[in-house]
Amino acid sequence: TMMGPPDNRGVNTRSLEALFASSTARAHEIEDEVQVSILEIYNETIRDLLVPPKELEGKDYTIRQGENGMQSVADLKLFPVETKEDVGALMATAEKHKTVKGTDMNERSSRSHTVFQLRITATRQLRGDGPKQTLHGSLNLVDLAGSERLAKSCATGDRLKETQAINKSLSALGNVISALTSPTATHVPYRDSKLTRLLQSSLGGNAKT
Repeated sequence: TMMGPPDNRGVNTRSLEALFASSTARAHEIEDEVQVSILEIYNETIRDLLVPPKELEGKDYTIRQGENGMQSVADLKLFPVETKEDVGALMATAEKHKTVKGTDMNERSSRSHTVFQLRITATRQLRGDGPKQTLHGSLNLVDLAGSERLAKSCATGDRLKETQAINKSLSALGNVISALTSPTATHVPYRDSKLTRLLQSSLGGNAKT
């Protein structure tokens, strides 16, 4: 799983432990600055999970592409962190704000995709008093909502709309991955969903996925 219980840590927790262990090990030569944001994509709407829900009413977050070719969400809050404990506190806040509802398939079903973003700036002195080199990187850890068969989930009303949105974005993600791995594809449909648009720089370019 992405999170996991304390006695069986998930991908997010293990990744953070590895990141901060690496940062500590090279602290004598490289200065790392780490920032965190956590969002969810619910019914094709982006929500900042580190902002109280009452402050999000009427808020419409948009995805934009920076000069470096990387996608970012305008006005999304970034929080500087120095330890994995700092990140754990932000994760706990996000978990409280995440959209979770019950269906016939799962009494605590995630109704959105959660994207945990780390932005890392690494700066090092090249030689003596010479110029400094700065490198920028990002890591997206994505907790996807599971697809559901409508016949089994018995979803109606809002639950039905949520299920349709989830299944549509998962299909779009599959289409993007299929296009990226096809030797004959001439177009990658990143813009078919907010999820694939947001993850464009993690799925293509010089990224590792």
